[in-house]
Amino acid sequence: MINNYTSINLTKLDVLDAFKTIKVGMHYEIDGKKIDYMPSTLKELGKVKVHTEELPGWEEDITKVTTWEDLPTNAKNYV
Repeated sequence: MINNYTSINLTKLDVLDAFKTIKVGMHYEIDGKKIDYMPSTLKELGKVKVHTEELPGWEEDITKVTTWEDLPTNAKNYV
């Protein structure tokens, strides 16, 4: 969990249509130590390493989708 968020409201999901995989930030690290907050100083921010997880994309145009059922399975994993 990053910044105590357990979910997000993702808009413009269609901008991810063309990606084979999508990298999602999972946690931050400073000097080898996992942190659960967004650094508040430039000094800390300069040392941050973001750990990502690569998830499968859907490589399908969803701009005309209007129902949950019509979303590709992989796109449902993000919403």
